[in-house]
Amino acid sequence: MMSFFIREDPLTGDRHVIASVRSKRPHLVGQIQTEEPFQCPFCPGSELLTPKEVMRVEGESGWIVRVIPNKFPAIPHMHDVIVDSPSHRGDLDTIPHLDKLLWTYRERMVHYYSTEGVRFVALFRNRGREAGASIPHPHSQVVALPFYPKRFLKEKERYGRENRDILGNFLEREMSIQERVLMVSRNFCVLLAYAPVTPYEVWIVPKERVSSFIFERNLEELAGVIRETVSVLKELLGEDLPYNLTFQSAPPWDRDYRYYIRILPRVSVFGGFELETESVIVSVAPEEAVRDLRTVMYARNTE
Repeated sequence: MMSFFIREDPLTGDRHVIASVRSKRPHLVGQIQTEEPFQCPFCPGSELLTPKEVMRVEGESGWIVRVIPNKFPAIPHMHDVIVDSPSHRGDLDTIPHLDKLLWTYRERMVHYYSTEGVRFVALFRNRGREAGASIPHPHSQVVALPFYPKRFLKEKERYGRENRDILGNFLEREMSIQERVLMVSRNFCVLLAYAPVTPYEVWIVPKERVSSFIFERNLEELAGVIRETVSVLKELLGEDLPYNLTFQSAPPWDRDYRYYIRILPRVSVFGGFELETESVIVSVAPEEAVRDLRTVMYARNTE
C-alpha cells in the first residue's frame, strides 16, 4: 500500500497527510502514566467536594450518574460535568448503564438548547491525561456556546453549497465498498474516518438521517455499539488507551445535517507541523487501521 498520500475530509474539506511509514517509529502507543488524586471528588461518598448537583440518575443502591456544574467553567453557568459512573475505574466498555448515560447527555442538550443565547452545545468525553482529562474518574462534559464552532460551520457551508446529505452519501459509498467499515448494527454503522485526525479515528453514523442527537431514540442500541467499539480499540491499543469522544450534532432547529459520533484515540501527539499549518500528519492509514481492528473482532468471534 502507498505509504504517503493526502486525504480531504468529506465534511469539512480539511486536508490531512497520511504517512504510514511514520508508524514504524517507536512509541506509537506509549506508557500511560496516571496520578491518582488523594481523594477523588467524583467517587461515592465525596459528593460534598463537588458543586451541588443539578441532576442525578438513581440506580438500585444509589446514584449511577451525576450532573454538576464545572468548578472551572469554560463559560460560567453553561458548563456541566457529568460523572458517568460511581466506579472509579469504569469506562464506556464496562459501564452497565451506558444507555442511561446517553439519556443524560440528551437531557442536558435539551436543557441548554432551551436557554436564551445558546447557539451550539458541545458534548464530549476525555479519557486519560493525554486526551485532556484532569481527573481519572470517568466523566463527560457539556458546554453551551453562544457561537457555532469552526468545524460545524465548515460542514454546514459544504451542506449548503452542495445541497445534499453529504454524510449520508458518504456513508452509502462506504457501505457499498466496505473498505473502512468496522461493524454494522440495525441502525448504526461504525467506520474508520476517511481523512482521520488521529490514528484509528472512528465514526459512528446513524443509517437514517437524524440531524441532532436530541432526536436519537435508539439509545440502547447505540450504547451497545459504543461499548463494542471502545472495547475493540482498547484490546488493540491498550487498556489504558487515552481518547476523546465527541458528538457532532446540530442544534434542534437545524434539520439540514446528520449527526455522528467521533472517537479519537490519542496514540500520537501534534507537533510543529500541525501547529503551523493547521493540517495533521496521521501515521496509520484508515485501511490499515480497520484491518487491525477487524483482526481483533475476528479473534473474539472464533474463541
